[in-house]
Amino acid sequence: NYIMDQFCINLGHLLDNNDIRTLEHPEEHSYHCLLDVPVCRNSGYVVLTDKDETTGMHCLGYRLDDTEAIYQAGIAAGQEGKCKDCTGDTTKPVYGYRATVTGTVKELGDGTDGPGGTPLLENTKVLDASVECNSTIVKPVCMAPPVTEPSPTAVAQPVTYTGSQPTYPPTPVPQPVTYTAPSTKDCSKEMCEEKLSADYLLMYQLNVPKDTTLEKCDGCTISMELIYNGEAWVSIGFSTDGKMVGGEAVIGSASLAPQKYNLASYEIEGVQPMSEDQQTLINPSVEVKNGQTIMKFTKIMKEAGEIEISTTDNTFLWAHGTANFLSMHDEQGAFELNLSSGISEELIPLNKSVWLAHGIIAFLAWGVLIPFAVQASLLRDLLPKGPLWIKLHKVFNATAYASFIALFAIAVAYTSKEGKPHFNNDHQKMGLAMFIMASVQIIGGVVRPHQPAPGSDEEKTKVRKEWEVGHRVLGVALLACAFWQIDDGMKLYSRKYSVSESHEDKLSIAYWVWTGVMSAVIVVGGGYFKLRKKSSENTLNEASGGAKEEEVGPKEEEVEPKEEEELPVAQVDGAP
Repeated sequence: NYIMDQFCINLGHLLDNNDIRTLEHPEEHSYHCLLDVPVCRNSGYVVLTDKDETTGMHCLGYRLDDTEAIYQAGIAAGQEGKCKDCTGDTTKPVYGYRATVTGTVKELGDGTDGPGGTPLLENTKVLDASVECNSTIVKPVCMAPPVTEPSPTAVAQPVTYTGSQPTYPPTPVPQPVTYTAPSTKDCSKEMCEEKLSADYLLMYQLNVPKDTTLEKCDGCTISMELIYNGEAWVSIGFSTDGKMVGGEAVIGSASLAPQKYNLASYEIEGVQPMSEDQQTLINPSVEVKNGQTIMKFTKIMKEAGEIEISTTDNTFLWAHGTANFLSMHDEQGAFELNLSSGISEELIPLNKSVWLAHGIIAFLAWGVLIPFAVQASLLRDLLPKGPLWIKLHKVFNATAYASFIALFAIAVAYTSKEGKPHFNNDHQKMGLAMFIMASVQIIGGVVRPHQPAPGSDEEKTKVRKEWEVGHRVLGVALLACAFWQIDDGMKLYSRKYSVSESHEDKLSIAYWVWTGVMSAVIVVGGGYFKLRKKSSENTLNEASGGAKEEEVGPKEEEVEPKEEEELPVAQVDGAP
């Protein structure tokens, strides 16, 4: 007779088709559900007997203690491609596994009206269903049918196989209807929609068994369909606090079979599939059609050791990538959703304003103040004569360094708050390196070697000359690192908070135009005044008959202020 798993017997309906009573139509039970789904296979198997004429439901015969024997016989009897390891040809069945089982009664049942009330069979041999039994010694256990009548039997749908793992059609659900916000809907009776982004749509429906209620929802499942306008991996996640770490997700792509994953960290290495016995998705599939990636699956809402999905309010995560292999997400978000009514609310992204402030301060410090400090030195001839240029140079640098300390502290504090590792990615490592270099630059400016007094015959020492070269090189290096760091920060922010690609591109263009202008002023302007100064010095030397340069003396605006007045960070050209 039919072989049935105890999970579906106790559930009352088929896990892969909620509208079909398990013992009324076991012929509709797919080999995939019976053999592939861990929660079904691990529950143990029962061989059924004929139908009870009074209830129209098959009675229970024997419990079978050798699950592996049933599994091996089942995959040999099932059609290849219709369950994970099935090996039968195209004439073999897809639904309704029947077999003849022989064995010895190991123990009697416990007298209950269920699988536990049947005798347990050991020394089992699983034969083809065409083999007749010599004798049958069993008192069937006939379970009472549910009080409510089920909906008409759903027609079994064909199963397709694509890629390295089989994919299966979704549980029959009502056809999608046009979503008309803001009115509420009963998402247990009709398909509901949630627009995740301009290119990403979630469709879902609660599957409530006939013998339970929406409030209690024993044995409920949820059918989900994700549609992304592009070809890439897609995912929907489940969380208790809106954070990725500690959450769970279903992820799939055209080359990545849909599975459940644990989200242990923000790094790719921390996104790992759950154990095999937790891979309980029903009819999971992914296809790329008309340029869209479409992932479908049905998930049990209450599973041991996993985040429970409620029929009321839930916190969901979503993300998608840019390729079929699992990589850093291109967009992501979090939202609250009431599954019964379809009412949702986007969650305020975690620390969004803080990281925005971090980026703005970084741009003002390294994209504005530091370039201005360099320009104050290089373009001093455009300023009134006197120490104004060095004062500006000092104020810009000091303000930039103080701002840098603030934004560095923000980054360290909120990285800890979000539970992420410190100095782990390129942006974090570059920030640390810049902080060290900027601090060295400040200290070097404070303890710089002595500068000869104006008009004296004293020459610069070798140490002073080496300091000037190192100070300038380090300043240029810091500025170049800063330009890259700001651009990388904008990309990280855009990915973290799902900034649209068009907005990100506009911001990037504006930033690099500004950076180009600042760089051009420094390079072109600085070079021009350097050449003009050199030409002027040559003219003076010729006019004085080859007099020594020391006799000419420095210009008034080039006189170095007192040691305690200077606090340089970046210096190019002849600034002290």
